[in-house]
Amino acid sequence: MPTNYDPGVDYSALIAQEAAKGVNANRPLLAAYETARNAKIAGEGLGYAQTHVYTQEAGRPRYYYTATDQSGYIDELYDAARSRSLSALEGAYEAQLAALDGEADALPAAYRAAKNAAAGSSAVERRNIDESFAAAGLNSGAAAQARLSMSTQLLGELSALDAEKAAREADISARRTAALAEYRSAIAAAVAENETARARALYEEAVRVDESYREAEQELALQESYLDMLPEITAAYASAGAPAGGTYSAARVEKGEEERATGAASASRSAASGGGGKRLIALM
Repeated sequence: MPTNYDPGVDYSALIAQEAAKGVNANRPLLAAYETARNAKIAGEGLGYAQTHVYTQEAGRPRYYYTATDQSGYIDELYDAARSRSLSALEGAYEAQLAALDGEADALPAAYRAAKNAAAGSSAVERRNIDESFAAAGLNSGAAAQARLSMSTQLLGELSALDAEKAAREADISARRTAALAEYRSAIAAAVAENETARARALYEEAVRVDESYREAEQELALQESYLDMLPEITAAYASAGAPAGGTYSAARVEKGEEERATGAASASRSAASGGGGKRLIALM
């Protein structure tokens, strides 16, 4: 469909005035002005070169290029975080097991020494009693009874040491089992926390990308609305009776343009919210 233009309007002046606003310039309107200028050059056979600075920019919305989906990078970050967390948990668990193994390995030697000490003490005591009985002239029956009593006492001490050693071994085994349970629980919690954070980050990324597409759609829709309004804009420009420079008339046009743009932007936002959200819903 051919673009409408007004042969009496200096579109170059309108472009220059709008572009002078810098970052606050209305980019879709500039694209519409440029489209009308090119149509005027072609339609009137003017000896000026056509330009495509703003129309190309509008064809490649700014927001589209800033919305590269970073989901892959987010996954890499959370995979690395998960690996670090699990490695730390594994290291702590292995250190705990090493401490328990060291404690268990030390038990046999410790209780062997305790038993030897008990037996040695009993032997010394028995020898002392034998010497005492011999010096007192007591019969061998009394000495035998004393030795039996001492043997019974030694056996009791050795049995108590065995029971104590077994209790400590059972305690170490229980602590090892508890350490394994805690390790597994910590792994599950770390994985769950990591995956929850990952899901949140991926959702926010999906929203960011979806919003950028929506803004791109709005920007394109706004440009199209300005193209549709060009006859009204140029008519308002002409009725203002402006000179070629267009300073006063452009101000008049800009006022009307802002009123029209408000309605156009609202319409484009409604259209975009109906279509742009579908992509996010699919991601969810």
